Amino acid sequence: FKETAALGGELDRIGKRIIGSEIRAKVAIMFDWQSYWSLEGCVGPTAGFSCPNEVHRFYRAFWRRNVPVDIIESTTPLDKLKQYDLVVAPALITVLPGVAETLESYVSEGGSFITGYMAGIHDLVVPGGYPGKLRDLMGVWVEEIDALAPDETIEVHGDAVDAKGEIVASIIHREGAERLATYGGDEFYAGHSALTVNAYGKGKAYFVGTPLDETGMSAFMAPIIKELDLKSLDTPEDVSLSVRYGDGGTRYAFLINNSAADKRLCLSELNGGTELLTGTVINDLIELKPYGVDVIALR
Repeated sequence: FKETAALGGELDRIGKRIIGSEIRAKVAIMFDWQSYWSLEGCVGPTAGFSCPNEVHRFYRAFWRRNVPVDIIESTTPLDKLKQYDLVVAPALITVLPGVAETLESYVSEGGSFITGYMAGIHDLVVPGGYPGKLRDLMGVWVEEIDALAPDETIEVHGDAVDAKGEIVASIIHREGAERLATYGGDEFYAGHSALTVNAYGKGKAYFVGTPLDETGMSAFMAPIIKELDLKSLDTPEDVSLSVRYGDGGTRYAFLINNSAADKRLCLSELNGGTELLTGTVINDLIELKPYGVDVIALR
């Protein structure tokens, strides 16, 4: 009750200032309900998938860097897709009518797109092989998908990535795409491409052949985030930061300590801002109490 009352008091003090402010994301993750139902109910190639887990697998790499992300439908029209620099479609099994064509237009006009394992499979026979209607865009043909045993992993090695994959491994043949990483180990697909990128018009399409571990996904995303200048911000473990845009050009930085420990951080981007709950002007050091929240007004 005391926590709820305290929150009500804080909202009473600063609510009018921050109401209507919005996050302006340049990254979008597609969540497709048909793909969700298909993946959650699939009996092959493996029952080890969870659709939310696969969305989180990709999302986590952005959340760790405090890069804002919107969740959108796979049928989002082109004019809205063009608001984003990067669109990610984890396990997009069902490519609904018009989606592939929209994504082709988005990438050809300069957008970046990421998908991979299980994409374009549908629950039907798709002429032309996997990833179905996305084959031309991704520049790859997936011959088959091998299911790994529970707790089994496969090595993935590249210039930027040294990681492990799990659950499935796509046997990828490149049709114009460039190899970014290969499978290691001694299985029959060792040496095949595990990660690829395809130049398509003015943009790029990335294909992820296997569910990467957290370290691997972070390493894969790092050069993409840098190339697209997605304004990542480093904060301590369990501290998240989001920036909302309000009227008159004011920005509000929300810092949240999601742990039971005190956290200390310095972010030059926040210097000169005013913490609205205490009136403190930020000058390098910020101290967050356990589960504490700072709301900092910036110009």
